[in-house]
Amino acid sequence: MNYQIIKEFPHPMMEKGKRPVISIYVDTNIKKPDRLENPIRFKNLVKEAQASLKDKEFKGFKDLFSLFKEMEEDALFWEGATESLAILGDEEECIVYKLPVNVKSLAIVSDSYYIKPMLRSFQSYGHYHVLGLNRDNFILFEADRDGIHGIPVDEKDSTMEGVLGTEKTAPHLSVASIGGDQSMYHGHGGAKDERKVDQEKFFRHVDAFILENYSKPYKIPLILVGLDEHQGEFRKLTKNKYLINEGIKVDVDSQDKKSLHEKVQNVMKELFKKELKERMDIFSEAHAKDLGSDDLVQIGRAIAEGKVATLYLEENKVHPGLFDPQLGTIVQGKIADPRVGDVYDDMAEVVLSRGGEVLILENEDMPTESDIAAVYRY
Repeated sequence: MNYQIIKEFPHPMMEKGKRPVISIYVDTNIKKPDRLENPIRFKNLVKEAQASLKDKEFKGFKDLFSLFKEMEEDALFWEGATESLAILGDEEECIVYKLPVNVKSLAIVSDSYYIKPMLRSFQSYGHYHVLGLNRDNFILFEADRDGIHGIPVDEKDSTMEGVLGTEKTAPHLSVASIGGDQSMYHGHGGAKDERKVDQEKFFRHVDAFILENYSKPYKIPLILVGLDEHQGEFRKLTKNKYLINEGIKVDVDSQDKKSLHEKVQNVMKELFKKELKERMDIFSEAHAKDLGSDDLVQIGRAIAEGKVATLYLEENKVHPGLFDPQLGTIVQGKIADPRVGDVYDDMAEVVLSRGGEVLILENEDMPTESDIAAVYRY
């Protein structure tokens, strides 16, 4: 068995229905030298997962636990860690998410994957990409409310020289005879025109590269940082629907990470305020027309019937128990029971698998006083 590092969320493995499954989260953003102990922390979490399995189940996970041992001893695996890791596995396969936000280290064995810690990372307002664009190169960052981090991109993709190489536009020359063996060379289009052609080629490459490798897999907003002239040219040709209208019109090279993060946060706060107000209005209108609810039992039934378009959950709230996705019923439980999960997490997983949206909000941002709410499909 091998593991795959995944960007897609949710992943088809989450919908297989294999039971039980293992979810392990490791906070890898530990300061050196303690960071070197990440493999040990992972090893201890694996032991917790093993202790939660019954003897009969343990045998079926033999290959997965062998893979966990290989991961524990793989120095390159831990050197490539981000803020945290999510490692999900069943008897047949294992996937790994490198998360740009901090999560609490934990190991859970239950009938469905524990995904709520990942939702904040993948929902649009909490996690975003930042593209710093110059005429002949770009740099890329991922950012959230806690910080901004550079994403390494090879020069063959991030610089005009690497992208165009020998394909740079050459001056156009024509030859006219002036008698005898003499010829006169006429240039058509000066250096300025050639630079403009090359810049457009490069910008089209940047747009396609970011769209295919980052925006489509992560589905999060993209903020453009660059001089006004570069912003205008790039926006004329972009096909990236995740690029937001509000850009930061400065030379990215003139910004340190702290000042860049502050500017990015200001843009995202304004975007989130606007989006949050729209969300509140949508829920209020839906609730008034019986097309939304903040009642747990009603929402459970609506999820089972595939009616939930958007599920709102309060951050850090846990409802211990089991949720039946076919019947929409809830069985209360105790979180101390290793086989009892979080009802809200189970609901979120079902909503996502059926094409719905899940938002994790702080208490003051919830559209109702309840810690759960939903808007139904029309």
